[in-house]
Amino acid sequence: MDNKKIKVLKQHFSNSVDINGREDFLNSSVLVPLVLMDGEYHFIFQKRSKNISQGGEICFPGGRIEEGIDKDSLETALRETYEEFNIEKDKIEIIGRLNTVFSPVGIMVDGYAGLVDIKSLEDIKFNSSEVEYIFSIPVSFFEKNKPSKHYVQIKAFPSVLDTNGEEINLLPFKEFNLPEVYSKPWGNSKYAIYLYKYEEEVIWGLTARLIIDFIGRLR
Repeated sequence: MDNKKIKVLKQHFSNSVDINGREDFLNSSVLVPLVLMDGEYHFIFQKRSKNISQGGEICFPGGRIEEGIDKDSLETALRETYEEFNIEKDKIEIIGRLNTVFSPVGIMVDGYAGLVDIKSLEDIKFNSSEVEYIFSIPVSFFEKNKPSKHYVQIKAFPSVLDTNGEEINLLPFKEFNLPEVYSKPWGNSKYAIYLYKYEEEVIWGLTARLIIDFIGRLR
């Protein structure tokens, strides 16, 4: 490496910092929609249709970042909001980006908070093939109520069993002369799961983490 390459390297380092290994995960983006109703801002949530992935879950509108279609994750959030809620992007005022949320099951979610210019939830003609129903919760509820905190155990497995019970080695530790400890599952990390309970609805997982980030900024 010579001085010419160092100059190029400096230019790349001047760019904004991102997450190393992002391309190995399912990258998605959501809009955290806020609507003013009865003098108070509410979050708008959806319950996903049972016929799609993660059916029955409560979440914000959003989806996978599509390379070649979306120029960035903000465009993904706006596109998905239109596809699910039929809200045009000119009806949404983005007020800021939340921290990217990472899940150990292989998902990364970029979140954008946005003010939606509608009068009530009845103005949202949601896509029933993807959305079972929508509802709102006042932001003040989350300001006043902390989520419950639970944990799941996370381990790394160097091999798995296929449908026939045959072992598939994912990490060839012998070939690369790795320490013997990596021939068996390792790690006992605990991953926190946050849950909010509002009437009959449970908001949890990555959606809850986005809310925690948002409320933290208010405080």
